[in-house]
Order: sequence, then structure tokens, then C-alpha cells
Amino acid sequence: MRAGAHFASAPRRVPRQERGERRVAQLLEAAAAVIAATGYEAATMSAIAERARAPIGSLYQFFPNKPAITHALRTVYGGDYASLLKALKDEAAHLSVERLVIRLVGMTIAFVESHPAFLALLDAPLSTRSPESLRQTLRLCLADCLAAVTPGLAKRKALRLAAVTLQMVKGLNQLYAESTAADRIHLVREYRVAITCYLATRLERVAA
Repeated sequence: MRAGAHFASAPRRVPRQERGERRVAQLLEAAAAVIAATGYEAATMSAIAERARAPIGSLYQFFPNKPAITHALRTVYGGDYASLLKALKDEAAHLSVERLVIRLVGMTIAFVESHPAFLALLDAPLSTRSPESLRQTLRLCLADCLAAVTPGLAKRKALRLAAVTLQMVKGLNQLYAESTAADRIHLVREYRVAITCYLATRLERVAA
């Protein structure tokens, strides 16, 4: 079952020229716009092709189905978020745990707001998630941030704390998607407190 799901999500054709790369980028941009507007379930390949002003056959040349283009879009989004975490690592050595969490939550919300389809993709099937290698990269990047804030932190513990923290951020994203604009302000504040308390408690002995 898993192998079949992976095969169904694989791109049909990998672009090897700049023109093909531009076309894929246009298709992914169109997919993001359609999914953001209609939600994952209601989005169709026909609507994506129409939004991209491309023949439906051109879309199927690169992506055999909706899970495939969704997987590609989520992979791009994961790469974008990884870049933010890598940039945060450069600041981390000069931040307290509290300031690190403020930056982490703030950049996460900015990412969500600048990637309109991201919240809608939370409802997409598990098989469309970004690759495990990319998710591991996210954990490694955040672990590096934690190690920079707390010199002497063992890598194994840093990875464990990073994994839990990212799950908390994932919970924030889910509730953020379900909340009104007014409630989101309070929600973000509560998650800042929760993540700060968690990390401060777990890093306290190391810092001492």
C-alpha cells in the first residue's frame, strides 16, 4: 500500500531544461492558488491547469494526479521553511531561549501568511507529505539553533527537543487554521509561552 501511494505521488516527468523548470514552477503556483481558494478536497487538476493557463495534458506530463502535485508543493514549502530555520541558526548564538522562541513563532506565522495554501494543505493525505529527508533537515536545523543557544547541549538531546518543538509548531499551525483572526493573536501568545516553558525547563540543567 505504501509503495503504491509513493508511486502515485511521484512526478511523471522531471524537467531537465530551464523552460521545463519554469513550467513546473507555474503549475505549482497555480496549484497553490487553487488549493488556497477552494481547499484541498475541492481542488481539481482541471482547475489547476486552467489557473496556469496550460493545457490539461501539459499538467499531466509533469504530475499524474493531485497527490503528486500536492507532494511537490509541500516539498517546496518545506524547503522554504528550512531556509528560514537555517537563517535563524545564524542568529541563535546571540538569543536567549525566550527570544529564540519569539523568533521561531514569529517567522512561522509570517511563513504561513506568505504561503496561502499551506494551511489548506494540512488536510491533504499523509502520503503527500514532504520527504522524510526534508523533515529530518528541519529537525537538524532547529537542533542546531538549540545547541547555539545552549552550548554543551548533546546532539541527541537537541534533536529530541527539536522534534518535540516542531510538533508543537505543527499544533500551532493546525489551530491557527481553525481560528478567527481575533483568536489567532491570543493563540500565538499561548504557544509562545508553552514552547518557551518547555524548552527553558529542558535546557535548564544544561545551562547550569
